[in-house]
Amino acid sequence: MNPITELTAQLHRLRLRLTDPAHRPLPDITTQTGPTLRGWVLRLALLVLTPLLLLTAAARTPDIPDGVTWTIAALSTGLLLARPTPTTAGGITVVAAVLLWGFTTEPLDPWALAVALLAYALTRTTWWAAHVPFHGRAEISALLVGWRRDLVVLATTGLLGALAMLASGATVPGAVLLAALAIVGIAFLALATGGSPRDDGRG
Repeated sequence: MNPITELTAQLHRLRLRLTDPAHRPLPDITTQTGPTLRGWVLRLALLVLTPLLLLTAAARTPDIPDGVTWTIAALSTGLLLARPTPTTAGGITVVAAVLLWGFTTEPLDPWALAVALLAYALTRTTWWAAHVPFHGRAEISALLVGWRRDLVVLATTGLLGALAMLASGATVPGAVLLAALAIVGIAFLALATGGSPRDDGRG
């Protein structure tokens, strides 16, 4: 082979080796993370929030036997720990609503908003538990994405509950309509993601 041709071929092979990522050594990369939270801590939070939600809802309806309440709370907690998905959390929220309103004919109880606070906290915690493995870690800064929205929802709901308890027994024209509109507004705020990295879609 012509020496010039052979040299050209060697240069060509060298150029391919330099430009082909498979032939280049990988660079050393150093990463740092902030404070993290383990996945099992989220499961522990669900272990506390689920029975607290259901027992709080059932406590406002005296017709429910204690055995039934504790059985429902235990089964629901076990189910959510085994399958921490938004669908499971939604089903448990519906169960809480049935325990709260399904066995009484009384008007809306202001304590229902306390149940709403717990249901919201349960739903958010479940979303993260579904995305962080049991032995995995998540940065606390990531867990706090959207905290302003959460704070507004929780604070507004708590304020509505406090005002409703203070106004119990009082007749205020249009108060029921205003309360209903406020609750609907909270629901829209809770469900709105606005393209945030933290939403309730599939991970």
